[in-house]
Amino acid sequence: MDIEQIIHRIPGWDGRPLITEAAIPVLASPSWRGVDGAPLVVRDGDSGEQLFVKQLHPDTSFYIDPDASFEAARIAGELGVGPKVLHAGDGVLVTEHLGDGWRTAGLEHAADPDFVDRVLAARARLGAGPALPACADVFTELPRLHALINDTKAPTAPDLEFLFDTVMLAAPRKGHDTPVPIHGDGNLSNVMFNEVGEIRLVDYDRAGMGSPCEELGSALVEMYAFEPPARAAFSRAAALFGLPDEDEVFDRVRLHGIADDLRWTMIGMLMGHLSPRKNEEFYKFGLWRLVRLRAALRDPRFGERLRSAA
Repeated sequence: MDIEQIIHRIPGWDGRPLITEAAIPVLASPSWRGVDGAPLVVRDGDSGEQLFVKQLHPDTSFYIDPDASFEAARIAGELGVGPKVLHAGDGVLVTEHLGDGWRTAGLEHAADPDFVDRVLAARARLGAGPALPACADVFTELPRLHALINDTKAPTAPDLEFLFDTVMLAAPRKGHDTPVPIHGDGNLSNVMFNEVGEIRLVDYDRAGMGSPCEELGSALVEMYAFEPPARAAFSRAAALFGLPDEDEVFDRVRLHGIADDLRWTMIGMLMGHLSPRKNEEFYKFGLWRLVRLRAALRDPRFGERLRSAA
């Protein structure tokens, strides 16, 4: 079924004249924006009304479960955390279009504590909602990605084996938090905001039932390069996620963030090897995450976190 057929089956859209165009520029590096699925805007040629369409690329199948991703998006839309879903199936997600007045967040917005708090509050609202179908555990996903790299002989950084072994030292220290719904991807390009301060989270490809430490870890590792603002943001948000504001818990959050950097390092390098889309800088994105990962593992606080979270 093509996009126009799908749109015409949405209530109120039958028979409308449709114009389909690219929604945003696709950019693998440095933001992984619009990479997982072709981002399209479908416009009613008469009224100008718009819908957003995400058509997943087949080459993402090793790290995205379409059914689980789309169901998480549907639940988030019903909670008001994400855009309302109008169609989900056949590898195609159709949602309301966040157009005029809505913008995509960037790293500059992490300098505003109020903005950060609103983003984390949106993530906490998702966490308080209905259960999601998938399991989200970065420490379970890492060995699978590592095995796929070995099986496919994907080119990687020369120190990847060391990095993998080192990060996996944190796996027994991840804690035993009760799983809650998490978005699972802290990339700020997954955050939309408008002029009155509303927040919407988009792209639920990593969403599932997981630790709130993983949710906060993936978010804070993207927002903050330095420890003091990350610790302050955690202190303000911990209660929303049912976590105590304690150093040991913050250390577990940071370990999850480090593991998230390794996950995206491997996904980027695998996509660079396996994807037919050779015009996209997948490998370069993996290298960006690798730079931050190496710095985190060389930081003396990494060893301290392992001891603290033990």
